[in-house]
Amino acid sequence: MNLNTILNVNKKAASIAIAGIVFPILVAPCLYALFRNVYGHIMMFPLEESTNNAYILWTLILTVTGFPVVAHTLSELKLLYTGLGKAALTAAMIGETYGWILFTLFVPFSINGKGAIYTVLSTITFIIVCIFVVRPLIQWFIDRKEDKDEWNDNQLLFIIMGVLACSCISDFLGAHAIVGAFVFGLILPNGKFAELVMSISDDFVGGFLVPLFFTGTGMRLMLIAIFSQESWPFTVVIILLLCALKILSTLFVTFFFGMRIRDGLTLGLILNNKGTMALIMLNIAWDRTVLIYLKCCIQVL
Repeated sequence: MNLNTILNVNKKAASIAIAGIVFPILVAPCLYALFRNVYGHIMMFPLEESTNNAYILWTLILTVTGFPVVAHTLSELKLLYTGLGKAALTAAMIGETYGWILFTLFVPFSINGKGAIYTVLSTITFIIVCIFVVRPLIQWFIDRKEDKDEWNDNQLLFIIMGVLACSCISDFLGAHAIVGAFVFGLILPNGKFAELVMSISDDFVGGFLVPLFFTGTGMRLMLIAIFSQESWPFTVVIILLLCALKILSTLFVTFFFGMRIRDGLTLGLILNNKGTMALIMLNIAWDRTVLIYLKCCIQVL
């Protein structure tokens, strides 16, 4: 990820991204309360007893925009280099960054309870060490090898193993393992080396690990839990309302900047794409029994 794009972003893209986070944060609790009122009487699929953690995860899931999914969608539609595509891509990148920050700060409270404050502080310390200590070392090592063109498979494997090391550290600290993997990817320098690592890992990651993850997540989806109830039309209504949050926030901001309603609606639909982070949050909620019946509803998105 190129951090300069985030730090030097224009006001329109930043406003769209921030509105796509703030508006769901404000409205999502109301939709969660509506959901509980609709399904609170169902005994076959009981709702969670504690609602505080459920509120947090429900809200975070709705604020997330899947940046890789948006980039792939725009590329497939040949919109990547259009004005609309650039605005959507930049807004998705900013939203993804804020999503990671919120994920790192708030998800530990849903996982670790009272000890979450220590998890957050230790994770922040770990991130600072990675940026100001580990990154310069990696940069020095990469520059030295690039100058002499001495790359071999063992050295590249040693660099890639850093993903597993950072994942284990963040998991040990009480945060999710993907936080460490994300931080390691963030501190790797852009340029030729990044392209080399992506070309080597793409076949194994994109061809094996990603389908395995989505398959395992999809096997948990129980559509019968939704449509076997008499009140399933209310579930459809709630899903539509959940999708409408980012669309309405995007329409509001684009109207403020003088964009056409059609373009604002298109941006809202594109930014409604979810990625692996939303599924990871849902899996956390499922495994920790933070959300029970709720997962079946949201995962349809």
